[in-house]
Amino acid sequence: MIARTSIAAVVFALCVSYAVAEEQLGVTVYPGAAYDQGMTTVLKKSPSVEGAAYRTEATLAEVAEFYRKQGLLFLRVGDPAKERARFKKTDTGVDVVVQNPWKDPRTGATMKGTLIMIIRGREE
Repeated sequence: MIARTSIAAVVFALCVSYAVAEEQLGVTVYPGAAYDQGMTTVLKKSPSVEGAAYRTEATLAEVAEFYRKQGLLFLRVGDPAKERARFKKTDTGVDVVVQNPWKDPRTGATMKGTLIMIIRGREE
Protein backbone atom coordinates (compact mmCIF):
# COMPACT_ATOMS: atom_id res chain seq x y z
CA MET A 1 0.00 0.00 0.00
CA ILE A 2 2.81 2.42 0.85
CA ALA A 3 4.52 1.64 -2.46
CA ARG A 4 1.33 2.44 -4.40
CA THR A 5 0.92 5.70 -2.50
CA SER A 6 4.54 6.64 -3.20
CA ILE A 7 4.19 5.85 -6.91
CA ALA A 8 0.97 7.83 -7.09
CA ALA A 9 2.65 10.80 -5.39
CA VAL A 10 5.52 10.74 -7.88
CA VAL A 11 3.16 10.51 -10.86
CA PHE A 12 1.08 13.37 -9.47
CA ALA A 13 4.19 15.53 -8.91
CA LEU A 14 5.34 14.91 -12.49
CA CYS A 15 1.93 15.81 -13.88
CA VAL A 16 1.84 19.01 -11.82
CA SER A 17 5.39 19.91 -12.90
CA TYR A 18 4.51 19.59 -16.59
CA ALA A 19 1.35 21.60 -15.96
CA VAL A 20 3.44 24.49 -14.60
CA ALA A 21 5.34 24.87 -17.86
CA GLU A 22 2.56 23.93 -20.22
CA GLU A 23 -0.51 25.55 -18.69
CA GLN A 24 0.86 28.44 -16.64
CA LEU A 25 3.70 29.40 -18.96
CA GLY A 26 2.26 28.18 -22.27
CA VAL A 27 5.32 26.25 -23.46
CA THR A 28 5.42 22.53 -24.20
CA VAL A 29 8.03 20.57 -22.26
CA TYR A 30 10.47 18.62 -24.44
CA PRO A 31 9.07 15.06 -24.73
CA GLY A 32 10.62 12.68 -22.23
CA ALA A 33 12.37 15.43 -20.24
CA ALA A 34 12.42 14.81 -16.49
CA TYR A 35 11.33 17.47 -14.02
CA ASP A 36 14.34 18.75 -12.03
CA GLN A 37 13.10 19.66 -8.56
CA GLY A 38 16.48 21.03 -7.43
CA MET A 39 16.90 23.49 -10.29
CA THR A 40 13.22 24.44 -10.12
CA THR A 41 13.74 25.31 -6.45
CA VAL A 42 16.70 27.52 -7.46
CA LEU A 43 14.43 29.29 -9.98
CA LYS A 44 11.66 29.73 -7.41
CA LYS A 45 14.09 31.38 -4.99
CA SER A 46 14.92 34.02 -7.59
CA PRO A 47 13.02 37.26 -7.03
CA SER A 48 13.05 38.07 -10.75
CA VAL A 49 11.79 34.90 -12.48
CA GLU A 50 9.32 32.08 -12.10
CA GLY A 51 9.37 28.79 -13.94
CA ALA A 52 10.46 25.20 -13.97
CA ALA A 53 13.52 23.17 -14.97
CA TYR A 54 13.78 19.85 -16.77
CA ARG A 55 16.60 17.54 -17.86
CA THR A 56 17.00 15.21 -20.80
CA GLU A 57 19.70 13.06 -22.33
CA ALA A 58 18.79 14.43 -25.77
CA THR A 59 21.44 16.61 -27.36
CA LEU A 60 21.23 20.37 -27.24
CA ALA A 61 20.74 20.41 -31.02
CA GLU A 62 17.74 18.04 -30.74
CA VAL A 63 16.11 20.11 -28.01
CA ALA A 64 16.81 23.38 -29.84
CA GLU A 65 15.24 21.99 -33.01
CA PHE A 66 12.14 20.95 -31.04
CA TYR A 67 11.65 24.51 -29.73
CA ARG A 68 12.29 26.02 -33.16
CA LYS A 69 9.52 23.81 -34.54
CA GLN A 70 7.22 25.06 -31.74
CA GLY A 71 7.45 28.51 -33.32
CA LEU A 72 9.44 30.14 -30.55
CA LEU A 73 11.70 33.03 -31.53
CA PHE A 74 15.34 31.88 -31.49
CA LEU A 75 17.63 34.28 -29.67
CA ARG A 76 21.24 33.33 -30.18
CA VAL A 77 23.07 32.81 -26.91
CA GLY A 78 26.29 31.03 -27.71
CA ASP A 79 26.51 28.40 -30.40
CA PRO A 80 23.45 26.11 -30.16
CA ALA A 81 25.52 23.19 -31.39
CA LYS A 82 27.93 23.60 -28.46
CA GLU A 83 26.59 24.98 -25.22
CA ARG A 84 23.34 26.94 -25.07
CA ALA A 85 20.40 28.38 -26.90
CA ARG A 86 17.60 30.70 -25.87
CA PHE A 87 14.09 31.00 -27.24
CA LYS A 88 11.23 33.40 -26.53
CA LYS A 89 7.51 32.89 -26.78
CA THR A 90 6.82 36.44 -27.89
CA ASP A 91 3.11 36.58 -27.05
CA THR A 92 3.70 35.71 -23.38
CA GLY A 93 7.29 36.79 -22.74
CA VAL A 94 8.30 33.29 -21.66
CA ASP A 95 11.90 32.26 -22.29
CA VAL A 96 13.25 28.77 -22.83
CA VAL A 97 16.94 28.41 -22.01
CA VAL A 98 18.66 25.20 -23.11
CA GLN A 99 22.18 24.30 -21.91
CA ASN A 100 24.52 21.34 -22.34
CA PRO A 101 26.76 20.98 -20.43
CA TRP A 102 25.56 23.13 -17.56
CA LYS A 103 26.85 24.16 -14.17
CA ASP A 104 24.82 23.35 -11.07
CA PRO A 105 24.68 26.60 -9.07
CA ARG A 106 24.25 24.69 -5.80
CA THR A 107 27.43 22.66 -6.12
CA GLY A 108 29.43 24.30 -8.90
CA ALA A 109 29.71 20.91 -10.61
CA THR A 110 29.57 20.65 -14.39
CA MET A 111 26.58 18.47 -15.26
CA LYS A 112 26.01 16.24 -18.26
CA GLY A 113 22.78 16.08 -20.18
CA THR A 114 20.67 18.96 -21.40
CA LEU A 115 19.04 21.37 -18.96
CA ILE A 116 15.83 23.09 -20.06
CA MET A 117 14.61 26.08 -18.07
CA ILE A 118 11.21 27.52 -18.93
CA ILE A 119 10.99 30.91 -17.26
CA ARG A 120 9.10 34.19 -17.16
CA GLY A 121 9.92 37.41 -15.36
CA ARG A 122 7.92 37.85 -12.17
CA GLU A 123 5.24 40.48 -12.18
CA GLU A 124 5.69 43.01 -9.43
